[in-house]
Amino acid sequence: MKRTLFLLLPFLCIYSLKAVNAIEVLPQDTIIKTVTTSTTTDPETGKTTTITTETEKRIVEKHDDPQTSSVLYDGSSYNVIFSWKKNKNKRYLDPHWTGIGMGFMNYDSDDIPYGSLKMSTSHNFTLNLIDWHKQFSNNLLLVSGIGTEWSRYHFDENAALTKRDGLTFFERAPQGVDYKSTKLLSYYITVPLMLEFQTSNEFHISAGPVLFFKYYSKSQVKYYEDGKKIVQNMGRDLNMRTFDLRLRAQIGFDNFAVYGYYSPYSMFEKGKGPKVNTYIIGFMLGV
Repeated sequence: MKRTLFLLLPFLCIYSLKAVNAIEVLPQDTIIKTVTTSTTTDPETGKTTTITTETEKRIVEKHDDPQTSSVLYDGSSYNVIFSWKKNKNKRYLDPHWTGIGMGFMNYDSDDIPYGSLKMSTSHNFTLNLIDWHKQFSNNLLLVSGIGTEWSRYHFDENAALTKRDGLTFFERAPQGVDYKSTKLLSYYITVPLMLEFQTSNEFHISAGPVLFFKYYSKSQVKYYEDGKKIVQNMGRDLNMRTFDLRLRAQIGFDNFAVYGYYSPYSMFEKGKGPKVNTYIIGFMLGV
């Protein structure tokens, strides 16, 4: 039950938007005024009469036209995944944060006993839900928002991450036990603060820090004993940082992008676990 609540936590932020009054900016109708002046002269009296006629023509704009309408939040545009169509008006730029993605993770394990990573099966999965953005010029945006990330680190040796006496380390499997799978799972909520440059609504490049908030983690192993499969949790929390900061860079065309992360800080608290600075390369599909 607790695991289900943890997994559902990131999606609660979507429903919180129901309490926010969105302000829809609608184009105004166009009114064209025409003034006509005519002069007539009476042939008998020679009296001249001037007549001025004023007419108005109203051109009604379609308010549901995605070319001209947008959604504002506290004066700044925002998007929610799967909800709003992207703005095609060339005067306004759309950020490239919301969407789904998958990346391959790695870290330098030379100084970590029994901590080699199996990169081919170590993945992170991304679901970015909401973005807020502020446009500074025809090419530059400041982008923030909310996303989620699920990370799965699979280890290559017969050892597992565990915590004992307040310290986290890789511990070899007991004698006679061969781990078929040993992994670390960690789930995050992410908040970016990036600058994005666009040459058009198709090509973009962005970079900046992303704050990671860890709300769930555990170390888990799987092995067989007397023909029976055993799945064992080796520990939770494991001295992992609750708040982490990573640097993100992304380059893409239209809704497809390649992104990379580098963590300047170890994922474990200083002095309480191995020094692990992760880096990730992945692919993003904007939605």
